[in-house]
Amino acid sequence: MSEQESQKPKISKEEAFQRLSALENAVLGVFAGSLEVTCLQPILYCKNAAQQKIKLVFDPRIMYRGLLMSITNMAVLTGLQFPLTGMMTRLLTGGKTRRLSDAEIMCASLCGGAISGIACAPMELVMIQQQRWGGNILATPARLASTFGLSIFSRGLITSSGREGLFCAGYLGISPVVARNLSEKYNCSNYVANIWGAVMAGLISSALSHPFDTIKTCMQGDVERKTYTTMTQSGLTLYKEGGMLRLYRGWGWRAGRAVVGMFILSLGKSTLGPLLFPQKFE
Repeated sequence: MSEQESQKPKISKEEAFQRLSALENAVLGVFAGSLEVTCLQPILYCKNAAQQKIKLVFDPRIMYRGLLMSITNMAVLTGLQFPLTGMMTRLLTGGKTRRLSDAEIMCASLCGGAISGIACAPMELVMIQQQRWGGNILATPARLASTFGLSIFSRGLITSSGREGLFCAGYLGISPVVARNLSEKYNCSNYVANIWGAVMAGLISSALSHPFDTIKTCMQGDVERKTYTTMTQSGLTLYKEGGMLRLYRGWGWRAGRAVVGMFILSLGKSTLGPLLFPQKFE
């Protein structure tokens, strides 16, 4: 190693992640998202069933229905959210590599997540329909398109964007912010700080976003519009059924998945980044 290289200041991991290109961020997101949803698909099934008041069936063949679409959905979402958050970060910093404020981290992740909701809505529509009625990843969208037209794939779009914005603000915003503050101000180990970051992010983001998620899930489960029609009418109908408790039905399942999932995503990003792109962390 030359003297010049040895004197080169070492950058922090946070600054190193800012060096990743959009494609590198996308690859990192796909790997982390695929790992998370493969582990936690049964919890997603339980959450969706609870929201729609469908009897839980603890049969792996039922619980893992729609897994391929779930993996595709999560891989695409995290594959979009990582680079979109990175793009928003560069807009906030003017392209400079520097330490971000807590507010900047959360703002970038909120905006990146909200944009990704555009891709989320049609994929989750297919997955929810598979969980309810069966069918494969090709037959289900074909049935939906032939019966309801292509516009059906925009059902739940606004609520998807709202939910994804808040969820992404959790695992790419609140989680690293909490972990960083615990590590720097209270001398916590990185492992403990990451656990508490995931717990705080999972509980906060799932609590704020769950009404969006309940409305979306019920709308996408009822494509015939027998009970749930527009977003506003669906929200009012759910509220009349049982007040805020109805809108928070299934929150326990989702909060559990969010806490564990955010730990997996945060740890996955932190671990896989240097492994996949070591030159950016030198």
